[in-house]
Amino acid sequence: MSLKSNYRDGDSFTKKAKKEGYRSRASYKLKEILENDITIKKGHSVLDLGSSPGGWSQVVSEMIGTSGKIAAVDLQEMDYIENCFFLLKPIEELIESDFDEIKNYLPFNLVLSDMAPNISGIKDRDNALMIELVDKILFTVDNFLMLQGSVAIKVFQGESLDYTRQALKERFNKVKISKPKASRPNSKEIYIIGKELK
Repeated sequence: MSLKSNYRDGDSFTKKAKKEGYRSRASYKLKEILENDITIKKGHSVLDLGSSPGGWSQVVSEMIGTSGKIAAVDLQEMDYIENCFFLLKPIEELIESDFDEIKNYLPFNLVLSDMAPNISGIKDRDNALMIELVDKILFTVDNFLMLQGSVAIKVFQGESLDYTRQALKERFNKVKISKPKASRPNSKEIYIIGKELK
């Protein structure tokens, strides 16, 4: 089976991902977040939203071992990853289902989201779409994440960042902003981390 990849240019993180067998440079964003901000252990259960092509699930699989579990969700196909159960569906179908498909994974120790809406370039529209997506992620946090669990969510700088930070402050004891080195310098993406779900 061929690995689906996301090698789009020749920067150092892209080259490193190709050399080390990761499906995208995004793997190094998560590696930095997990190294600095979130503790993940063998046997943990993780929900990876917007998972394709699988760079984040690869990193998680290495860290949770054979006793851990990953449920990955995306609208695009994703090739097999050890310990990972992949759902080809929109997040709306996941949160509107009876959860039978992931009941053996619940509750999750960690919810991850590297999702983003299709960008139009119209600021107000893009912010509204991002906030709508964040609300769906928060639903999974409220229903699937265990007490004291953690979350990492990609947002854009601006209105969606402020909205998500406030939402996480209401739910978590600790909230932190992260801009991993593997993020492109001109990118407006930023990650919000919530730790210790109340």
